[in-house]
Amino acid sequence: MVLRLHTRTTLLASIITVSMLGAFVWLSSRELGRLLAEEQRARVKLHAVTLAEQIARLPGEQTGLNRLVTVAKNARSGAVGVRVWERIGKTYQVTAAIVDDGFPPPDPETVAASLRIPAVANLPHRRRLAGEEGEAYWVCVPVKRTGRAEGALEYAERFDAAPGVVTRYQTLALWLALGCVVAITLVMNWFFRRTIYRPMERLLEAMHRVQQGDLSAVIDATGTDEFDRLADGYNQMLAQVRSMTEERERQRQLLEERVAEATAALSERNAQLEALNRELWATSRRLTDMERLAAAGQTAAQLAHEVGTPLNLISGHVQLLSADLKDDAKARLRLETIGVQIERIERIVRTMLDRTRPDISEHQLLDVNVVLHRTFEVIQPALEARRVRLVTQLDAVPLLIRGVADQLQQVFINLFNNALDAMPDGGQLAVTSARWESGTGVERFVVEVRDTGLGMAENIQARIFEPFFTTKPRGSGTGLGLVVARQIIREHGGDITVTSRPGCGTTVRLELPPAAESVA
Repeated sequence: MVLRLHTRTTLLASIITVSMLGAFVWLSSRELGRLLAEEQRARVKLHAVTLAEQIARLPGEQTGLNRLVTVAKNARSGAVGVRVWERIGKTYQVTAAIVDDGFPPPDPETVAASLRIPAVANLPHRRRLAGEEGEAYWVCVPVKRTGRAEGALEYAERFDAAPGVVTRYQTLALWLALGCVVAITLVMNWFFRRTIYRPMERLLEAMHRVQQGDLSAVIDATGTDEFDRLADGYNQMLAQVRSMTEERERQRQLLEERVAEATAALSERNAQLEALNRELWATSRRLTDMERLAAAGQTAAQLAHEVGTPLNLISGHVQLLSADLKDDAKARLRLETIGVQIERIERIVRTMLDRTRPDISEHQLLDVNVVLHRTFEVIQPALEARRVRLVTQLDAVPLLIRGVADQLQQVFINLFNNALDAMPDGGQLAVTSARWESGTGVERFVVEVRDTGLGMAENIQARIFEPFFTTKPRGSGTGLGLVVARQIIREHGGDITVTSRPGCGTTVRLELPPAAESVA
C-alpha cells in the first residue's frame, strides 16, 4: 500500500520529533538523576552532621540520646538506620542505635577507618543494603566535643526518591511526545490539504480535462508560491500546445484539401486514361476488322478479276455456239443452261464484292417498320420451312430515319438467317420496334430480334464481330454477316449489341437515331 505524501511526511516528522525528544529525555533524565542524587547526598551529609552536633551538645544521659536518635530516624522517610558510637581508647563501641532490616551490621574497624581518612570522612557513599533492601547513601561523621572526636555517628538513607522523580519526568515526557505526534499529524494534515493537495487537485483536474481534449483548461495562479509558479508554467505549456495543435489542424486541413484535389485530379486522369484505353481498344478492333475486310475485298476483287476474264471468254463462246446451233434445239437448251450458271457465278462474285465494298448510296428518309415488313415477306418461306413462328410487335407510329433500305434489309435478313440457324428444330422468332429515351435525354429507335435457339457461350459471344469467325459448319458461312451488319448500322449512326446465354436463346438489339438527328 502506497502512503500519501502527508502521511509519509507526518511519520517522518513524528519519528524525528520523538527521537529528538527521547534523546533529550534520556540525557535530561540522567542529568536530573545525577542532580537529585547529589542533592540527596548533600541532604544525607547535612542531616548526619546536624545530628552529630546535637549529640555532642547533649549531656551524657542515655535517655536523651535514645530519644534524639529515634527522632532523627523518623524525621527522614528514607532513613534506614542511625547508630551512635563512643570512642574508648582506640576502639569504638555502640551506645545507641535504631536501624531497619538491611542496615549494615556494626563494624568498628570500618568506622575507625572512615574517620582516619579525611577525604572519606563526612562523605556519603553508596552501599548495598542486606537482603532485598536495595542501596542507600551511607555516611560516618565524627562526634566532637571540645574540639576532639569522642565518638562517631553512622547514618544511612535510601536514594529511591530520585528514580521516582525521573520516572514521573519520563512519563510526562512520553505524554508530551504523544501530544507532539498528534499535533504534528493534525497540523501536517491541515497544511498539506491547504497548501499542497488543493493546488495539486486543481492541476490534476486541469490535466484530466486536457486529456479529454479540452485545451482551454487553464489554472488560476495569483500567488507566488511553488504551486502557483507550477500552474503558471503549466498554463504557458498549455498555450504552446494549443497553438501547436491549431497549427497542426490547419496543416492537416490543408493537406486533406491538397490530397482531395490530387485524388480528384488523379481520378479524372484515370477516367480519361480509361476512356482513351477503351477508345484505343475499339479503334484497334475497328482497324483489325477493316484490315480483314480489306483483305477480304482484295481477295474478292482478285477473285473477280481472275474469274471474270474466263467467264467473259466462256460467255462469248457460248453466244457464238448459240448462233451456230440455231437449228439444234437440244444443243441450244444446253447452252442456255451453261449461260444461266455463268450468270449465277457472276452474281456470286458481285455479291462478295458488295459485302466488302462500302456502299456510296445516299441516305434517304425511310420508315424502319416498312423495311421490317418487306423483310418479313422475303423471309416468310424460310420460316415456314424451318417451323419457326414469327411474333412481331412494331411501334404504331412510323420510325423515320435516314438510311438505305437495301442495306437495312440486308442487315435484317442476316439477323433472321442467324436466328433460323440457331433453331434447327423450330422455335419462335420475336421482332419488336419502339422508341426509347436514354438517361441523357436522347431519343433512339430500338429494334430487337429475339430467338429461342441454342444461345452462345461467353467466349463465342466475345468473338462474333471478328471477320471470318463463324460457328457454322465449313462451307455454310463466311463469318462476315455480323461484321457487315455492324458496319452498316454504324454507317447509319447506330449501334448493335448481342446478349445470349446457352440454352436461353439470343437477343440482338439495334439502336438507330431518328431522322432529325441523323446526318444525310
